[in-house]
Amino acid sequence: MPRQAKARLKPGLQANGARVALRMAPGPRPRGAGALPYEIVRRADGAVIGEVKCRADDPARGWVTVVCVDVGEEQRGWGYGSEAVRLLEAEGKADRFLAEVDAGDGLGLYFWLRLGYRPARPGEVPGRRPSGMISMVRRERTQNREPRI
Repeated sequence: MPRQAKARLKPGLQANGARVALRMAPGPRPRGAGALPYEIVRRADGAVIGEVKCRADDPARGWVTVVCVDVGEEQRGWGYGSEAVRLLEAEGKADRFLAEVDAGDGLGLYFWLRLGYRPARPGEVPGRRPSGMISMVRRERTQNREPRI
């Protein structure tokens, strides 16, 4: 079995998309297994409209877990959350991406399916998974496989 590379997120991540940008949220950085917070910033006016939190090397080496995507209620429906996840995937140095969705959250499940995530097969995600949650997984896109420094 080939050794998986360690997942990394740039400490000062600043990624720019067509309509939103991601930047590290101000404040202290969590230690250990804490989720790293990134602000979702609307490029048109610089307003912070939401937040994405993620953990590198969780649940195992080479994975990035997207803990939450939170876009302000008045900003939903415009694709800002989807674009923020795409930016995180483009900047995250990981082989696999994981999102946990409450089994009763149909809109959340639909959000991740639209982004190309699929329900994990039994045993595909390392470790014990939370009860009542659906593990949604995605492999890094092949066009993003060029070596990164």
